[in-house]
Amino acid sequence: MIRNVIFDFGAVLFHWDPHQIVASFTDSTDEQHLLLEEVFHHPDWLSLDRGTMLMAEVIPKFAARTGITVSRMEDFFEHIINSLVKITETEELLYRLLDHHYSVYYLTNMSSAFFETLNERNDFISLFKGGIVSGKELMMKPDPDIYKLLIERYDLEPSETLYIDDHEQNVNAAQALGFQTIQFELSASCFHKINKILDIN
Repeated sequence: MIRNVIFDFGAVLFHWDPHQIVASFTDSTDEQHLLLEEVFHHPDWLSLDRGTMLMAEVIPKFAARTGITVSRMEDFFEHIINSLVKITETEELLYRLLDHHYSVYYLTNMSSAFFETLNERNDFISLFKGGIVSGKELMMKPDPDIYKLLIERYDLEPSETLYIDDHEQNVNAAQALGFQTIQFELSASCFHKINKILDIN
């Protein structure tokens, strides 16, 4: 019997689409490509998510690498966080789960700075019983250790826990530890599948 539900944040609870983010920041296709490759796809972005580098460190590095001014790179990072808008359908799912007395948690690869901003802007985050942010723990999905930390910190039984994430490798890592899993996509069929598994129709 499932008692707990764990949510990823990016592309599950909050819209996350790097291609759309760069396209809405600049009309220049060259600059869009530069930001995708040298920011989002660069190892420093992973270091930011892992918490081994801070925002104040990476922004000047990204600026120097791309030739974009530090102030414009700061504007880009502000644009990134402003693009992390809640997905209404998933927020509604969260409320239904709470109405049915499920315990809800989060497990997200995200910098501490981004998480703190989202936490300030979105009251529903306070409804979670707890969660793990990679940037605070110096580890990230799909490393099994971050799932084990969540299990230990909140005394979770994986077989009684549904894990929802949009990335296949993260879902596979959770499954290997005994979690029940759903690979999320923003579609009616995915929400129907979740509702059926949790019997909240």
